[in-house]
Amino acid sequence: MDAVFYWDMTYSEIIASIEGAQRKAKLEMQFNASLVYKLGSLIGVAVNDPKKYPSTSKEAFPKLFDDLVEDTSKQQPWQVMKERLNDYNAYLKRKRGENA
Repeated sequence: MDAVFYWDMTYSEIIASIEGAQRKAKLEMQFNASLVYKLGSLIGVAVNDPKKYPSTSKEAFPKLFDDLVEDTSKQQPWQVMKERLNDYNAYLKRKRGENA
């Protein structure tokens, strides 16, 4: 909280700001605790059974990197996308009364 804004705040705004900072600190501690737990688990796997140790960070933290995994089965060929775009442009021209 900035000292300049503090003097313009009401009592309830100050309380809300403090509670928000406490929630943020708690979430950060929870994140760090889960990270430490996962790291300990990975160290245990590395020491006890190195063959099961994940080879990439995507395998070690699947929920963290799931948006980076590209699913090629959902991708359309560029020719299909180009044809659909051309059809849409022709539709817009017809709608506006332009010659296609």
